[in-house]
Parts: sequence; structure tokens; C-alpha cells
Amino acid sequence: AAPRSLVSTMVAPDLATADAATYGSAMLDSFKIDISHQEMERIIIELELIYKTQPGQWLPISGIANMLAEELGYEDQEEFEDALKSSFAEFIGALPHIETRNMESELQPGLFRDVFRVIPDPPPEQCTPQRLVLQIESSADLWRILMLHPGAYVEIPELEFTIGQDHKRRVDSVYNHISASIFNLERHVEMVGDAAERKGIQDACDALRSVLDLETQASFVVTDPGGLSAFKPNEGVKVTALEDEKGQYDRAARALAVPQHEKEMEKVDM
Repeated sequence: AAPRSLVSTMVAPDLATADAATYGSAMLDSFKIDISHQEMERIIIELELIYKTQPGQWLPISGIANMLAEELGYEDQEEFEDALKSSFAEFIGALPHIETRNMESELQPGLFRDVFRVIPDPPPEQCTPQRLVLQIESSADLWRILMLHPGAYVEIPELEFTIGQDHKRRVDSVYNHISASIFNLERHVEMVGDAAERKGIQDACDALRSVLDLETQASFVVTDPGGLSAFKPNEGVKVTALEDEKGQYDRAARALAVPQHEKEMEKVDM
């Protein structure tokens, strides 16, 4: 008989039944953890990356916990779970795009393990490229959660500033998305020798801080070829279909170049 599992078999109901048009919002609504914390975003991104680079369709929770703790720089799994404020099994069970099961290994009959898989995004042909526009008018707007699907990017037209594309999912508050840009610019400026360029970067940082302080009115314009980005809450966000000058946006634009070591491996059963 299978031993008692430490995890429950579950898929977040809202995510399991969501169509492509509501998938991003359903995913954000189904999170049971505070994803506005930057460390949570880092953990989720690394978890998805590890899953992509492993051959199994279902991966053992215990083994991945150790791998993830090491990748993120924790001393051991105990320190990692202290940061999570829960066991890794409980943490992973609270993620809406993760399904957990207790399964018997096909390669080792009689061995039952708690395992998980990342639920795949809807296929590109089901998704509608979109543009989302949020006017930042209050601190509540700054603390909205924004999930950027791979390939999506943000423009702040009032500052002529762009937060570029990435091949990883990014989930954080609007405030932290801007703060991360300031951090990256300040790291970059240390390596810039030209005085005029340095001043331009420093001015950009000051302008971004003025948005965080609500001293400058600004808008967050998300261009999303994949069609799965979303704000939470989404009230007041203007959403329109994304079209190019020919009237149709190339969905393939969401497939950014991914480093070889991060490419998703073909999945096989355990």
C-alpha cells in the first residue's frame, strides 16, 4: 500500500477551468502566498526553470527542494523552509500552476513519492496578444500585482522608459517592478565612464523614484504578445487586442531566445 502522502492531489480549481482569455487573471487570483515579496518571485522563477531543465513529467518534491535551496544560496533545506515559513511541500501546494500527487515510480515499482508538475500555459494559438494600460494614481496602484508573461515588456511613456522582455515569467508588485529597474540601473551606472551617460542614467533613476513617490503621473503600458499577462486587481486596467500595422500581431513574438541550458527538455514519465 502507498504510504500516507504529505501533499494533497490538487490543481487550483480556477486555473483548471480557466480559458486562455482569463488564464492570467485566474492564476493571480489563485495564489495562496504573498507574491508581492521579491523573494517569492525569485523562488517561483527558479522552480519553473528547474522543472523545464529536468526530463521527468513529474519531479520528486524532496529532491527538488534540496536543489532549489542550493541554487538560491541557502545553507540547507532547513534554512530554505525557514524563509518559506512552511515546508516546501506546503509551499508548492499553494502555487496555482503546480499539481501535486503521490505516485508510484514506473522505474521503481513499489516506490511511492510525493511529486509535482508545472501545469503548462495554454498553447499560443488559443491566446490573444494584448496591451494592458494602468494609470498609476495612488499607492494602491503601485501595490497591484503584475504578472508579466515571457516576451511581455512594460513602457512608461511619460518617462520614455522601458522595462524589457524576459524569457521568464515575472510576478511582482508594480512598485517592485520599478524598484528592480532602479536597482539594475544603479548597478550599471557604476561601470559607465562617460559623465553625460552617467547623468542620464541617474536622471532616469530619479524620475522612476518620483513615480514611486507619486510625484509624477505615469502609466504602465504592458505589451504582451503571449496574451497571458495580468494585473491583480484588474479594475480600471484598459485591455485591448494587440495588432501590428497589418492588423495581426505575430504570436511567435512571445518565443524569445532562451539560453541552451534553460531550454525545456522533453518530458518522460517516471
